[in-house]
Amino acid sequence: MANLDLLVAALDMAHWELGEAFKGLPDEDVWRRPHPRLWSVGELAAHIAYGEDTNVTGGSEGNPFRYRSARYYEPFEDEPLVMDFGAEALYRAVEEVHAAVKAILAANPPDGDAVNPHRPDWNWRQTLEYMVFHVAYHTGQIYSARHLLGHETVDN
Repeated sequence: MANLDLLVAALDMAHWELGEAFKGLPDEDVWRRPHPRLWSVGELAAHIAYGEDTNVTGGSEGNPFRYRSARYYEPFEDEPLVMDFGAEALYRAVEEVHAAVKAILAANPPDGDAVNPHRPDWNWRQTLEYMVFHVAYHTGQIYSARHLLGHETVDN
């Protein structure tokens, strides 16, 4: 995995910023949508964990976010995802998925140019590049959702 180490480090940095986005988040706002057509912080976090897991494992049994509604927003616009997680527990569960994904990659390091069997249109390098972007993009949405809910967030 040496040829993917920098991308894994970038993914870790994206998760660090995700942790910053969760600071001071009240439990009562985790699953509250800032607008009926926007995902809640909880839905965004579940989507991040769903994507990271499915891109690397195809969808592991241990992922608590294996809901079709965590995959993509539009088909479930009228069916908000609400789970029994407060802010701290949700962030911890997302980070547990991230740690499990990293452990899988470390235990069986893929070649960056090899096709990802869970994403046959991409190789492993492209997969990890996208995963870094994906976490960062949705973290930005989490900040926006929090601002729309009237929260003060850390300086990001």
